[in-house]
Amino acid sequence: NRISLLAALLAIVGSFACSKAETDSGQRAYTLVFLKTGPQYGKLSKEDNQAAFAGHFANMGRLAEEHKLVLAGPFGTTRHDDALRGLFVLNSAKREEASAWASTDPASQAGLFVLEYHDFATDAPLEKMIERELDLEKQAKAEGRTLQPGDGARQYVLMTADEGSLARRELLPLTQSGGVFLIAALEGGRTLAVLDAKDVAEAQTRFAKLLDSVGPHTLDDWFATEQLSHLNEL
Repeated sequence: NRISLLAALLAIVGSFACSKAETDSGQRAYTLVFLKTGPQYGKLSKEDNQAAFAGHFANMGRLAEEHKLVLAGPFGTTRHDDALRGLFVLNSAKREEASAWASTDPASQAGLFVLEYHDFATDAPLEKMIERELDLEKQAKAEGRTLQPGDGARQYVLMTADEGSLARRELLPLTQSGGVFLIAALEGGRTLAVLDAKDVAEAQTRFAKLLDSVGPHTLDDWFATEQLSHLNEL
């Protein structure tokens, strides 16, 4: 009946709203998932590997359309941990819920990746960004264009700093100039930032003064949607 249907809808909405928790600082809380080299990486047949990755990209598209996946991308050549392959940012602060979403990844199910979970909080408008990304995909489809994995992506550098408060203080001015596109808090007081650089070598040159001032940190080549560089416009 209409009453039970309304109750069910309210329960679904309430559950989704609860997954979008805010931290004490007012930032939106998410779950960061690192995709790392799995036990079957490089061991599958060509056909099985292609099928797993086709499923991987299709599943990412589904999660994005459901607003469960708000950011994703593969790591590049230079990375502080050779096991790093990619990352997801999932639209839930609940580890059990985020794990349920991430575990639907066919490449992880095939053993190509293992999943590592972390707390992630930011005031960047990631949900608006994924809405813009989905609108662009709809526009491309309406125009008869088929987007391939990697279309609309660009290169960035991820910086993870151990002394989070110090790093955030140094990074914030660069969010206005366009040098830093996103700042996020991780567990353990660490800070993650997306830098405007095509690779680690360029970042070390362009941000030399910044990197000298933020304390211990790591740098990684990374690829993600070009829309990430327009966050301050949302």
